[in-house]
Amino acid sequence: MSDEKKAIEAVLNFLKDDSKKILLVRGYDNQAKLKVVLSCLNREFDRGIIRTSSMSDIPDFINRAFNKRLLPNTIKSTTTYNLGRMTVNINSYVTSTRSNPKGNDSSFTVFFPVQTVLDDSKRYDNFLTELNNTKSRKVILITTNEWSIKEWDVENKVDEVFFYSVEKDNPQLMINLRNNDAI
Repeated sequence: MSDEKKAIEAVLNFLKDDSKKILLVRGYDNQAKLKVVLSCLNREFDRGIIRTSSMSDIPDFINRAFNKRLLPNTIKSTTTYNLGRMTVNINSYVTSTRSNPKGNDSSFTVFFPVQTVLDDSKRYDNFLTELNNTKSRKVILITTNEWSIKEWDVENKVDEVFFYSVEKDNPQLMINLRNNDAI
């Protein structure tokens, strides 16, 4: 079974498990993680929220993950966007706006990327408050720059952790990370 198929199976199992609300997706291939998560959510939900630390970068992250232009280069938190069959609102979890959407039982929330808050205690505390205030049925946190994260306390705040290995699907990435002593 390919790494991607294992990841799809793990995310879909999480989405169908009513006893779990928050999933942390770790791993080294950022585009693969984002693509699998959004594709799985597209099977189960028709609306959701993407909370990001970088409004200017999220369109590029998503467009590169799917290798097509799904989002315009510039996005606004006051606009909804279509991704597959889903309608999503995209906004920042770093800056406060008057109406950060909290979600509901028929929506999901993805926090991507989350690594920028994990090593800063003030931002981490604010992030945990945002996480606790999220009302979506399913919440998925996705890391980037996996090798730079020193503190993994966030694993204690989630119901499940999935490490998306790409040893089979992207061996060159793993070779590069090892050669650069990143892992």
